[in-house]
Amino acid sequence: MDKQMPKNWVETCLGNLAQVQSGGTPSRSNKDYWNGNIPWVKISDIKEIYVDETTEFITEEGLKNSSARIFPKGTILFTIFATLGKIGILNIDAATNQAIAGITPSKFIDDKYLTYSLIDLSNSISEYGKGVAQKNINQAILKDTLIPLPPLTEQNRIVAKLDTLFAQLETIKTSMEKIPVLLKNFRQQVLTQAVTGKLTEEWRKGKDLESGEDFLKRVIKLRKEKTFRKLPGLEYKMLDHPYKVDESWTFGLLQNFGELTRGKSKHRPRNDEKLFGGDFPFIQTGEISRSNGLITNYKNTYSEFGLAQSRLFPKGTLCITIAANIAETGILDFDACFPDSVVGYLPFENSYSSKFAMFYFNTIQQDLEHYAPATAQKNINLGILFDVAFPVPPLEEQQEIVSRVESLFAKADAIEKQYETLKQKIDTLPQAILHKAFKGELTEQLDSDGDARELLKEIQELKNATKVTKNVKLEKLKSFKEKVKLS
Repeated sequence: MDKQMPKNWVETCLGNLAQVQSGGTPSRSNKDYWNGNIPWVKISDIKEIYVDETTEFITEEGLKNSSARIFPKGTILFTIFATLGKIGILNIDAATNQAIAGITPSKFIDDKYLTYSLIDLSNSISEYGKGVAQKNINQAILKDTLIPLPPLTEQNRIVAKLDTLFAQLETIKTSMEKIPVLLKNFRQQVLTQAVTGKLTEEWRKGKDLESGEDFLKRVIKLRKEKTFRKLPGLEYKMLDHPYKVDESWTFGLLQNFGELTRGKSKHRPRNDEKLFGGDFPFIQTGEISRSNGLITNYKNTYSEFGLAQSRLFPKGTLCITIAANIAETGILDFDACFPDSVVGYLPFENSYSSKFAMFYFNTIQQDLEHYAPATAQKNINLGILFDVAFPVPPLEEQQEIVSRVESLFAKADAIEKQYETLKQKIDTLPQAILHKAFKGELTEQLDSDGDARELLKEIQELKNATKVTKNVKLEKLKSFKEKVKLS
């Protein structure tokens, strides 16, 4: 009662406003207690605010021979074991297990008002949980929880206001849920436009560009002049075009433009402690999948021993996963080693852009996944990547495409960041609204509402009358027993 309460409000314990009881579980060993027609609620059944269905049912015999009881529709459920403070409202008559308390409101408080109050207080109530492995709250804590109590008519107004605000919030959330999907589709459309030449269609007009075919032949010729050994792809051959492109474009093999090779991790076992703990970053498929295109983080490092059985790939290497997650890509932002579940693409100087290659991989990822055998751990071999026909625009156009894609993605990233910031604020709004509601700041206090102290007085009178009745019954029972004893 020490808190500063709004005009005509009081605080009183939950035990004065509702009946609080816990559920029970019939013996699991007795099959006659289960698969009946009485819904039986577990914590996992409380998925939404309204509990409409259960996954298990008990029999009349199971109900009778256990501490389980049927709670009527409208009972507020409050979890008191393991997962604390989860709240639901029964939309059916049902029994519950002992991990859930059933709270049945009295006539002195609006059912929905009490539910909202408990949602507001659930975190602070849960802090009283005791236990080591799994915390629990006893009924006494729930019953002693102080509930702010306004006059009944103001309770109704608060509930109506909260219902309206939360409905509006749900509408906003539903609309906002579309934003990540729209951004994902936008990025995919940008990539598709990029690798088909449509993104730079207007840019190409009137420009005297080297054709993709001449560019490919020139790169192969230069590579042959600079190497004394046979390398995969050092030959020009016409490839089938998987889709229509501008006449200035052609298709070629990625190994025409650089080295396409698997990572190395020769030592067995691969988790040998001697391999790790040094100065050489070691990345795996997970870091690539989470990189969003640029690999800037790593968890493990190789020692000198680890490096000796591996290979250090330079910054700028395009990494492509060929196991677990197929054709996920990312470009190294530092020199690093990686295992043979990752392929590295090292472009020949001034040839096929790693970023442009990454864009194309992102558009054909699902196609490459189809080549993976249907096993527990999907994987593809390097030969499959050797045979993929890559679009080859003129080098100058590649650079323009990369610049445009990065610019458009930057705008999408900015929108996504704004979305995440707004989402975080909206996610905190319900609790903020509830706090305002139960401090009396959401609705106006009216003299015509009456005074909650009168409600509290009625509650106390009812409790006293119940206590007197109970004492009279006990006295009568005691007197009856005495008479029986004397006779």
